Amino acid sequence: MTGRVGAADPEAARRNASLYRRWFEEVVNGRDAAGADELLAPDYVAHFPGVAGGLDRTGHLALLQAFWAGFPDWTETVEDVLVEGDRVVIRVTGRGRHAGSFQGIPPTGTAVTATGIGIARILDGRIVETWAEYDALGLLRQLGAVPSRPA
Repeated sequence: MTGRVGAADPEAARRNASLYRRWFEEVVNGRDAAGADELLAPDYVAHFPGVAGGLDRTGHLALLQAFWAGFPDWTETVEDVLVEGDRVVIRVTGRGRHAGSFQGIPPTGTAVTATGIGIARILDGRIVETWAEYDALGLLRQLGAVPSRPA
């Protein structure tokens, strides 16, 4: 399959949605870094807030591993999935306990929740590019690294 899919090809839309959902279920939640080889295209690029330029597969997995080190029980629940053409948008809610160092913040033991949105571009049955946004400020506030807003 190449090019854009949409209402004219609902089966392709279902395959694309399933593929991106697998990223969250198998790689993010299942800690299956090897599974990334099956899901991500060789020239994969990920875009994250605060990261200049894109990350390749290795860089994205390193970012995940750093996150898992800070939150060993981290899981992301897929809340919504939208498909338009070759793009799949997934809204997630992540939860975990801060049990390891994270971005220089020593473990607090705090249970945290953070929401996020990921967009994947899929071509020929592989994820070729992603864009991620998540509530980093809210997460840092829960860890006490950033003051909460005044009431």
